[in-house]
Amino acid sequence: MILESLTDDGAYGIIVGNSLEIILFGTYTIFFAFAMLILTVYRRPLPVDWVAVVATMTLYGTCMAHCGLITTDRHSTFGSPYPMPTGPEMSGLLRGADVVLKLSAFHSQIIMIHRCWSLWDHRWAVFCLPTLVAIAGFACSMVGPATLPASEFRSPFIAPRLPSFDIPFCVLSLLINILVTSLIIYRLRKMSAPARSFKSISDLTWSIAICFVETGALLAVAQLAMLVFLALEHPFIIVVESVAAQIYGIAPTLMIIRLGIRLLPEGRVRWSTTAPEFSTVVVCTTFSDEDTENGTENGVLPTGSTSALPSSYGHSKEP
Repeated sequence: MILESLTDDGAYGIIVGNSLEIILFGTYTIFFAFAMLILTVYRRPLPVDWVAVVATMTLYGTCMAHCGLITTDRHSTFGSPYPMPTGPEMSGLLRGADVVLKLSAFHSQIIMIHRCWSLWDHRWAVFCLPTLVAIAGFACSMVGPATLPASEFRSPFIAPRLPSFDIPFCVLSLLINILVTSLIIYRLRKMSAPARSFKSISDLTWSIAICFVETGALLAVAQLAMLVFLALEHPFIIVVESVAAQIYGIAPTLMIIRLGIRLLPEGRVRWSTTAPEFSTVVVCTTFSDEDTENGTENGVLPTGSTSALPSSYGHSKEP
């Protein structure tokens, strides 16, 4: 068991991890507010996709709950009179934080799978297989919080781990993130215009950053870090988990902002056909360069224009 007392190696991670999580949660809150504006206020006159709204709000709630539980645990342990509370006394908070962390990971995976499913024209094979793997991983992750008694919580700072279940959870989660990210990259490359040459390092850097946002690759990076430090049983896992808990919310929210940013004025997009759901608006964001060539500005389609829509949505692109 790691971090049973403040004299153990890596005890600095107790404060560092919680501090980083609070900072990231504040950043996430700004992104969340912006995403809500895009999904509701700036989406008008298109109908609001309440599934996307509820999913985004639920994910924000789970990330906020993890930050609150960890902060409460740190305040209770460091703010209490000597002697410091023991692991069993803090088991309720730590068990809840562990459940919320894994629930956030599962929630972010489902959002990414839905994003991939939309890009692949709602092909059920793209949706069902990753979803089943995600459910299997989530089931593995819940074994520890559901079965470990309070007496097994020897550290007041981190919940105990069951390597036989937690490592498979991390492996399955990483496989899902890599698979979904690869499918999204492949689909976007097939749908988008030919890649343009980069005139400077800043253009290349910005393009890579956008790629990370569009494909959700940041989730794979966070999950890989969790797997490595969990397998090594390194005390730094307490920092990685705190950071990953907020990355699970930030990455999908950044994706929503990126996909919905083109609905901002100048105008709010009006389609000549029935308004698509938010999950289909993603398709139009991959044609920014081609849209400019076809006479559109800032990625906003004029009324009656369908040149930026792929043929899979019932429209054909101009030659």
